[in-house]
Amino acid sequence: MLVPAPVLFTTLAQALGMMSAPIVIFVGGFLGFALAPSQGLSTLPVAALVVGSALASMPAVLIMKRIGRRKGFVYATLTGILGSVLAVVSVNTANFWGLCFSTVLLGVQIAFVAQFRFAALEWVDASRAGVTASFVMLGGLVAAWLGPELAMLGQHLVAAEFAGAFILLAVVQVLLLVLLSLMPFAQLQTVEHQETNTPWLTLLSRPGISAAIMCAAAAYGVMSLIMTATPVSMSEIQSYPLHETKSVIQSHIMAMFLPSLFTPFILKRIKTATLLVAGLLVMVVAITIALWDQSYWGYWGALVCLGLGWNWLFTGGTALLAQNYQPHEAFSAQAINEFAVFGIQAIMSLSAGWLVFQYGWHVLNLFAIPLLILALVMLARWRFSKAA
Repeated sequence: MLVPAPVLFTTLAQALGMMSAPIVIFVGGFLGFALAPSQGLSTLPVAALVVGSALASMPAVLIMKRIGRRKGFVYATLTGILGSVLAVVSVNTANFWGLCFSTVLLGVQIAFVAQFRFAALEWVDASRAGVTASFVMLGGLVAAWLGPELAMLGQHLVAAEFAGAFILLAVVQVLLLVLLSLMPFAQLQTVEHQETNTPWLTLLSRPGISAAIMCAAAAYGVMSLIMTATPVSMSEIQSYPLHETKSVIQSHIMAMFLPSLFTPFILKRIKTATLLVAGLLVMVVAITIALWDQSYWGYWGALVCLGLGWNWLFTGGTALLAQNYQPHEAFSAQAINEFAVFGIQAIMSLSAGWLVFQYGWHVLNLFAIPLLILALVMLARWRFSKAA
């Protein structure tokens, strides 16, 4: 598969931009447990990252539509640098609410980083949407491995534990700024001039679009619910050592992006719907393992399956979305998609700490099942509409 140079640049930018997610996911629970006024709030720094993404998801699309991709990504990266610096100050001063606000800012950046996949799609036709989206997600492999390693490297870099992780994150974001000044972006002015304001309800009434959005939302919602609670469940409730928790989270994030090495080849041989059904089934396997086994390998197996299911659902959902709107409807469809995906992710992430401390690990996992059922229903509706 010949990959256009702009897509390669976008993949590298994705790798640098995604770095804040694994760092916050890994250290947020520990810092929250140490600084939060109550146990139920210990996952709030991680949830705040998701809330920031949810709040900025729709503005990110609209801002880029108005000022362009490059400027949008640059302003978002500056916001991320501000969030990193504020996180350093907050950890140094043991300011829990300051830490939460800093991760909100980092979440805002991630909402813009999520647009890299759409920036890459602008260089290819719709028939290559799934392959291209999957390739760009390979950038997450670098973030998956380097993020937790940087967090561990920064654990004792300065006096306050883990404050150094955010110093290193700020350095990564400066590198992203340099890359953004060099990489090309597709020219969209002619498309924008033709844009008509297709009502959102009209877009959502299309079975393909509603199925794509629900599958992507289920991917993010289920993944965030279980992943956010895992570090706390392992280290604080089950008393697993820090290096084992790091290994599970690292393996999970690797599993989110490593399948992108072979997903493009899978998509050449199977239909998008088949990939989405496979993603749902793997998510069910993840929940089953989590309910059955709370050993180290139980956590590891559940989180690896969770990452794989996320990849197939999110890649398939992105491809399906791109195949069901016209070029002049792109920004509107993307705005609805991002708002729904990150909104559901925020709700599930905010629920994680409360659920795991109040009702336990098993109830938390059962709480994810309705999202998967709803995604399956919407997917079936789309398939039957095509058959008709």
